[in-house]
Amino acid sequence: MPGAKVEFLNVGWGDAHFIQLPSGGLCLIDGGDGTFSEDRDHPLSWMNRNQTNRLDWMILTHIHEDHINGLLDVARAKTVVKAVLPYEPYDLPAKQAVHEQGDPFSWRVYEMLASYLDLIQVLTDQGTEIIWRSKYGSNEESVIWSEEGMTLSHLYPWKEDPLPAYDVLMDVHVLENLPRFFELSNYDSSVIRLSSMEEPNASVLFGGDQLEPGWEAIAQRTDIRSTIWKVSHHGMEDGFNSRILSWIQPEHCIIPVCLERSQEFQMSWEKLRSCTNASFYVTGSYAKGKPHFIDNGSVPIRIGF
Repeated sequence: MPGAKVEFLNVGWGDAHFIQLPSGGLCLIDGGDGTFSEDRDHPLSWMNRNQTNRLDWMILTHIHEDHINGLLDVARAKTVVKAVLPYEPYDLPAKQAVHEQGDPFSWRVYEMLASYLDLIQVLTDQGTEIIWRSKYGSNEESVIWSEEGMTLSHLYPWKEDPLPAYDVLMDVHVLENLPRFFELSNYDSSVIRLSSMEEPNASVLFGGDQLEPGWEAIAQRTDIRSTIWKVSHHGMEDGFNSRILSWIQPEHCIIPVCLERSQEFQMSWEKLRSCTNASFYVTGSYAKGKPHFIDNGSVPIRIGF
């Protein structure tokens, strides 16, 4: 009998991944950009289809729209028991000042950062237990949850790991820092691994949007070899390259990107095939009603919707 089930949703350009715990509980890592459409999924739609109103764990890897927006939709509609979030509340510059600056991109980042504060408030109002990810700051303090031989661990960031986006956020009242936060947010992304005590080869590594320097830091202190790798940063070269593959050595690479935008990366991916035997899967390849399944022992995988 499976220990846990993992579903990688086709949310277009973005991440949303469900883990069904052995007990039947539900964990959601990231939520996509919040788009509802016929040709892509949404975690709220998934929960409605599966007639579930309770999310035991909500995890946000970092603050970008294609990870946070869908989580806000879920939090407004469903019960969330526990949430692991990257940062404690922060101060934003005055809304009027951002408007007066007249920079559309700065306004976009302001709204994105405000959405994160909204998420915290919605979860607080419904009584969710919010856990700041700084709690998981070492190998001894990395377990998010453990159940019937299945463990979800937080591998990055730990104490002393650089958080360049957070450093900018602490001075974000300087309006010029808003675009800089967006540029650096991927470097702050969480990396999380699901593993089985009885079947180590069934591990699943969730890369968020972490980039090569972060992967190198993780690989230097932890064996990150994993059978399934949720590729980071939509399969772009800064998060999906031969060096990172050599550290993870996956058998299956699941790339969270819409089919249209995957075309620009195909040449880079073809080069990678020469240095790995791993299979590549693009979440946007799977149309509604035609999911793909991977036999992964005690942790079966489903891609699509």
